[in-house]
Amino acid sequence: MDITNLQRRLPELTYLLPSQQEWMERLLLQLAFNDNKHIYIVGADGSGKSTLAMNIAELFSEQHNIALLNSTVEESQVHAQLMQQWFNLPADPNSALVEQVLAAYQQQPLLVIIDDAERYSAELLQQISLLPCLQFCFSADTQDNAALTLTINRISSADAQQLLSHEELNSIELAERLANANGNMHLLLLPVRQSYNERVVADNTTALVNKTPLYIAIAAVLLVILLYIFWPKAEKPVQEIRYPVARDFEAKPVPVVTETPPAVNTEAELSKNEQQPLGLDVSEPVQTELAEATKSNTSSIAEAKPVADAKLDAGASVKPEVAPVQAVDTPVVENTSAEPVYAYDEALLLKMPKNQLAVQLAVLSSAAALQRFKKTYPQLTTLSYQRNWQGKMQLVILLAPFADAASVKVQLKQLPEALRATGPFVKVLQSVQTEIKARQYSAQD
Repeated sequence: MDITNLQRRLPELTYLLPSQQEWMERLLLQLAFNDNKHIYIVGADGSGKSTLAMNIAELFSEQHNIALLNSTVEESQVHAQLMQQWFNLPADPNSALVEQVLAAYQQQPLLVIIDDAERYSAELLQQISLLPCLQFCFSADTQDNAALTLTINRISSADAQQLLSHEELNSIELAERLANANGNMHLLLLPVRQSYNERVVADNTTALVNKTPLYIAIAAVLLVILLYIFWPKAEKPVQEIRYPVARDFEAKPVPVVTETPPAVNTEAELSKNEQQPLGLDVSEPVQTELAEATKSNTSSIAEAKPVADAKLDAGASVKPEVAPVQAVDTPVVENTSAEPVYAYDEALLLKMPKNQLAVQLAVLSSAAALQRFKKTYPQLTTLSYQRNWQGKMQLVILLAPFADAASVKVQLKQLPEALRATGPFVKVLQSVQTEIKARQYSAQD
């Protein structure tokens, strides 16, 4: 199929998420290298199947005559809807659908898009597959007899950031919302549920706020009771009792006896009194000694003052010597992180340009199957890598890299007949590198 016009119109769909934009590019690439008319698209609930169906209808609207069967169309209305949307004609219940379409078919190619295809029976889907049209079936379940099956990409952090830009979340909150959504866009747009502890705290806070007036009333009553109990009571005035006094009583003066305390002698006086005989006057020697002691104390204080001042001046003029501190060289420790070790050709694939192409030959489940494949086709120089696919480990065999579509077509013609019969899968190396990094990230967790 010529996809030149489709690739030109794809950037005009500016409201697509980054992962959806990448998926649309992958779809056009498959249409360019495969002639399959029946394409089955698998995605979980909330993965954006309806959004992609509407975008495909808009993208192909210029080249194809489009019929869209959404969730509102019942199985009994499918024939009538196809004839009405394609040719604006009523359906004839007495003739087969294929005959009616062939009779009304014109030059413009037909395209039918079925959203939620699992709602319809296998017999109806088989009838639609016989029509001369390009068919896109969106479903949550895989189908074994589909010519080509594509899986919708999971929501990435860039998608979440674009969808939740109005909430202005930080990186931690954004990662939490993305983990809780688990690939469902509807859950991603919902706020994070409160945990049990947060709900208990919120309920207790609400109950406490509701009971606050009651607590205030109880505290006021207790305060009034305490004031009544401990408030000081008014004392009654004391009545004075007067006693009669005899007028003829005369108070006699009471003699006052004054005692003069003995004078306290100093140690010098006591020692002098012990040496002097009784009856001698010792006041003069004592006064002389006191005067001499006073003079000696005054002179010693006068001499000590200039000495202390000199010491202070000397201490002020002397500055403490500071020993120079030598800088210690700290060894620089290089932060080296060990590179991941791969069992196959992942390291070589990661170094290739992401915009180049690769041809996927097979998907195996064990290393023994890989060895058998290499023994069967020794003439092919293949590359292999591991990936996680729906919880299972798989080995993917590739031929890479190819610079353009022409070299890919040449390689497809040179493949053995058995490999061409299985339908080689063309993909961009960027998607291969994404699967390798996703597997490495899950292994680290």
